[in-house]
Amino acid sequence: MGELQFVVKNAGWKAAKRLPFVLLSFWIVLLVELMSRGQWGDSLGWPFRALPELLLNIVLVLSLLFLVTAITGKLHISFWLVSTTCLVFAAISGIKLAILGVPFLPWDLLLTDETKDVAPYITGFFNFTVLSGLTTFIAISIFLLYKLPWFALILNWKHRTIMGIASALLIGSLYTDEALSLKNLTNVQNLAWDQAENVRANGFLLSTIMNLKFLYLDKPDSYDNASIQAVSSSIVPAVADAGEIKPNIIIVLSESFWDATQAKGLTFSRDPLPFYHEMIQTYSSGSLLSPQFGGGTANVEFEVLTGNSMRFLPQGSIPYNQYVNKEIDSLGSILTRQGYLATAISPFHSWFYNSKKVYENFGFANYIPQEFFKPDYEGPYLADREVANEIIETSTNSEGADFIYANTMQNHYHYYPGKFKENTIEITGVTGESKGLLETYAQGLVDVDAMLKRLVEHYENLNEPTILVFFGDHKPSLGQDYKAYKDIGFLKENDPDFLNKMYRVPILVWNNYLPKEKESLDMSPSFLGPYLLKLSQRTGSYFTDYLYQLSQSMPVIPPENHYAEMKINKDNLNLYKKLQYDIIFGEQYGYNSMKNKIKNHDYTLGSGRMVISQLRTEAFKDGKLLKIVGSDLPPNSIVRINGQQMATNWISKNELTAEIQPTLMNKFPWNVEIIVKDSKDKVLAKSNEYVYLGEL
Repeated sequence: MGELQFVVKNAGWKAAKRLPFVLLSFWIVLLVELMSRGQWGDSLGWPFRALPELLLNIVLVLSLLFLVTAITGKLHISFWLVSTTCLVFAAISGIKLAILGVPFLPWDLLLTDETKDVAPYITGFFNFTVLSGLTTFIAISIFLLYKLPWFALILNWKHRTIMGIASALLIGSLYTDEALSLKNLTNVQNLAWDQAENVRANGFLLSTIMNLKFLYLDKPDSYDNASIQAVSSSIVPAVADAGEIKPNIIIVLSESFWDATQAKGLTFSRDPLPFYHEMIQTYSSGSLLSPQFGGGTANVEFEVLTGNSMRFLPQGSIPYNQYVNKEIDSLGSILTRQGYLATAISPFHSWFYNSKKVYENFGFANYIPQEFFKPDYEGPYLADREVANEIIETSTNSEGADFIYANTMQNHYHYYPGKFKENTIEITGVTGESKGLLETYAQGLVDVDAMLKRLVEHYENLNEPTILVFFGDHKPSLGQDYKAYKDIGFLKENDPDFLNKMYRVPILVWNNYLPKEKESLDMSPSFLGPYLLKLSQRTGSYFTDYLYQLSQSMPVIPPENHYAEMKINKDNLNLYKKLQYDIIFGEQYGYNSMKNKIKNHDYTLGSGRMVISQLRTEAFKDGKLLKIVGSDLPPNSIVRINGQQMATNWISKNELTAEIQPTLMNKFPWNVEIIVKDSKDKVLAKSNEYVYLGEL
């Protein structure tokens, strides 16, 4: 018994001697989060609400300490090297979050343009919270490392070798998504669609290592200027000369749009899509093979607008957040060069998927995000009818031809019963949870159909040639592990037709001026742009011309593991990959004189620039009311006088009123401006500043 006690005591002492590494790792993680978040409360509260994420961050820092200690043989030196590196990048991330609303990301290392934007704010970042954190960190670190005897570890080569091996195993278990993945074991996910939330939920260090796998793509063989120029100059144009008619081109991406009535065995009390079903009898329709299921709208949009394919990018990557950091030619810029006004419309936050920057890089003139919409909701999201209103108003207010790209949000996941005020469609052939999900989804389809009908009827009666494209981005997520799809028999276990069943989405192409020739459409989203340019007889670019040519023989590009069954020769896609690499990651040799000239220098958030043209005051209750007359004043306008926000009432896009605070009474001059903020309290847009001297 005495020998056993000795063994246990000896093992316990050896384990205790390693505890300093864990303690130091936790200490580094805590201060990293303070640098990243900039607030003591949030930094100290995060460990209590995110224990698995905290532990994985500690494991990551522990592995780094092991690695550097294995190299140096000195714990003290390793601690300062690891902590300094982590804290510096966390501080950079904190600065980026404060200024741009996005954290530091691994691919930022490839960028240099943002450095000059961030540098002026570094001084302001080091406020009392951050400085107190750094002071506390240094003081306690010195105490831990140099005053406590148990940190005086002696490490020989055996210990260092073991630590090096342990480090490799730990980092590998964090990086991989395969077997023995610690992320999978703890159900931690990379929230790549919102990197700010990713850092807040998962911690800065863990989110960074999860994003590393999306950093690089291998350069294609024989990639150089000469090879790209040879291709771009030899491609036969799909449209040699633009047609005389310049139609409006309107693309509507309808969130999670799927014709659920196609599912056999279900009976609907009424058709949720009567108008859509009427239209597909006469106009071109069919399906797109989406690269997404249940989410990732931006990736489908990326394919449609640019022609680039998600099939050649890392699975799980989101180009809008990772790769669109420079000008990329899109339908927006191609049609702008032909005299179109290009407008993007999205009923969601302007910061989501980095959209406000992406649309600028795509050459759009205007971007109308949620912050500029009327607050007309159906369920938790802005109503589809309000998107239709914005589309119609945009095209009505412009003088020439319009290119409008819009997406919707109303029928976005979740589909729990009670999402909408009332479900007016009953579905039989399914019970339980799946019945509730499907009936809620079907209720959303009712308004999808109403939106489509409103747009078609408006442009049908308009004396302007118009092409309207209406399609779904991905199928809806209806329960965990495709529960509703399985319950109704639409999807079988290990279904051999899984790709077509779960990744096909509907598309309709309507117009009011071309001969009625119904085509059966079947393509990848990346080929939709070239198809529309050909249909509208608009000239494209070397890239869209190449894609149109390729689509004639290979209209659908599936995941690589389906190449054989779909009779696709992998080598026939090498040129596509090379041209895409040049555009996204390379030198953009194919752009020639167009390079750095894609952005629209008049790019505006909202339908136009807010302008104050006239002010006057009148008596109001116990004070005064300021009446503002102007143009392009959105519903979420906020009046600011001498930097103070006023209670604002929106009347129309030409008129606002603001209640004057008592502290401003008769204290002229007033510097009056109108601002629009996002949900993160960032100012998105400002009007001109109007100096008001009082009534004369």
